[in-house]
Amino acid sequence: MSQFTTLNEMFQYTLKNYGDKPIYFSKDNSKQFKGVTFRDTYRQAQNVALCLIDMGLEPRDRVGLMADNRYEWAVADMAVLLNGASNVPRGSDSNAAEIEYILEHSGSKFCFVEHEKLLNSILPIADKTSVQKFIVLDKSYKSKDSKVLSFYDLIEKGESLREKHLATLEKRTNEINEEDLFTIIYTSGTTGLPKGVMLTHRNMVYNVVEVPKMIGIVKSDKTLTILPVWHIFERAMYYAIIANGVSYYYTNVRDLRDDFGKVKPTFMASAPRLWENLYLGIKAKLEKASPIQKMIFDTAYEVCKAYREGVDYLEGNKLLMKEESVVEKAQNTATAIFKTVNLFVASKILDSVVFAKIRDVLGGAFRGTISGGGALPAHVDEFFNVIGIPVYEGYGMTECAPIISVRTQGHIIQGSVGYPPPGTEVRILNDHGEQVPKGELGIIHVKGPQVMKGYYNNSEATEKSLKNGWLNTGDRGFISFNNTVSVRGRVKDTIVLLGGENVEPVPIENLLIDHPHISQVIVVGQDQKSLTALIWPDAARLAESGFKVSEGENLNKNTALRSHFAGIVKDVVSSKNGFKSFEKVTDFRFLPKAMQEGDELTIKIGKMKRNVITDKYASLIKEMYS
Repeated sequence: MSQFTTLNEMFQYTLKNYGDKPIYFSKDNSKQFKGVTFRDTYRQAQNVALCLIDMGLEPRDRVGLMADNRYEWAVADMAVLLNGASNVPRGSDSNAAEIEYILEHSGSKFCFVEHEKLLNSILPIADKTSVQKFIVLDKSYKSKDSKVLSFYDLIEKGESLREKHLATLEKRTNEINEEDLFTIIYTSGTTGLPKGVMLTHRNMVYNVVEVPKMIGIVKSDKTLTILPVWHIFERAMYYAIIANGVSYYYTNVRDLRDDFGKVKPTFMASAPRLWENLYLGIKAKLEKASPIQKMIFDTAYEVCKAYREGVDYLEGNKLLMKEESVVEKAQNTATAIFKTVNLFVASKILDSVVFAKIRDVLGGAFRGTISGGGALPAHVDEFFNVIGIPVYEGYGMTECAPIISVRTQGHIIQGSVGYPPPGTEVRILNDHGEQVPKGELGIIHVKGPQVMKGYYNNSEATEKSLKNGWLNTGDRGFISFNNTVSVRGRVKDTIVLLGGENVEPVPIENLLIDHPHISQVIVVGQDQKSLTALIWPDAARLAESGFKVSEGENLNKNTALRSHFAGIVKDVVSSKNGFKSFEKVTDFRFLPKAMQEGDELTIKIGKMKRNVITDKYASLIKEMYS
């Protein structure tokens, strides 16, 4: 696929090679999937693009795209790019203040909008932006305002504009170059105003070409999509999918289980939360199983895990944080050979009897997932790799469009996020800017074709993050002796205790949240003597264990419940689980309510906004240290 250097060339490549293949699959009113060919989609995108020309869109203009993942998003995106313009995406659950800032700061000339509800929240602030026309994607929408157009009316009108503007459009499509912007994506802005990440065609095409080779995407694949496409992770996967002629099925969390059965996907892009929820669901079923069923499952897991460990070592897929001596290597090789030889038959039988049933729930053809947007808890990662669902965990950020590293076929090295693609350099620096040896923790810096052009109209932030082409990711990590990248948390998430100890809260939180009675948890303790935690319990699971939790009750006054959770925290965050004395959680408080997306959590991905949470619950935190 070296035939293309821009996304516009990629669209034409797909048109030539897969034009008559149904690629986009959406549901009809009876919830059955109906496919649309790439050729039909491309023509619709051209029609919309012709209307944009007729309304005055120029190459390198910006166009807002405030919508979620749906077929119309793909058409609108393509229409903007074919014009040589760049789009400015955001989800439909964004509030009016966010959208006002993004549209005004980017100078967007037009704006696509998901539906009438979102439109009604935007119109009161429309005059504060430079947007000339809003275009509603929802097919049922009928325009009631001269400033608002219907997306499907544009598709129809575009047919009559082909003779007038098609030559102009084709010229624009072909004249765009790899250093031109294709998008400006505004970061979440949890610590201030959002920054507009400027990404070029070169940034994205590099990901589109390199990543599918690493994870083995082929044209016969089928994928379900549930992630927000305005996030760069799903967007990169979307482009990689259409570039390879893969079938792309739109679904949602409610229908996901049924759609696994209907579509029988071979892979998908996902956030860690999907696999955490699936893992917890399996565990919940096991708790209700008979003793003999539990014993069979546990035996199967331990045998397959031991066999997998042996195979991984022999294939070079065990994470090496320090170099092995000759003696260590010989001993470990002997142990691995013993495991693989003696457990081969038993692991295959137990896998087919126990774990094949779980794989059948995912359609039976599923051969792996690429997970991104957050760290996958180690125990969840291990679980799915043991039961035969490889997790190609990747590491990236919006500023890298997004891939910095990813696990590859045949090299699932747990504890790592895989290898940088060819052409990407990763180095680890200490706080003094000096490069550290392999295995040592430091701040991750990256340089490569995927690194952003900079932040839009924000030279100060650009200069702070980019130096001589090297991007400071703000993440802590190390390079292993396998030459993989491992991430151990955000620099800004690291808790520094009063005694100077540095603590990464995520591993502690991941183990706590694995307990069935804990739904949400955040570990705190910056500049304090010890760590503490804020917890939201799982009321339904507590009820099954005999604990009654009333709505609106101040759980911190429930002595029996506090005693129960004190035992959980003490047992989980203990030396037996590898925690040092200063990493132990000395106190906790129950949150008054669950943390919500758009408030304490980021939209869709569900990452905790640590600064927001600590500010909001400052009195509870202070209480633990008084």
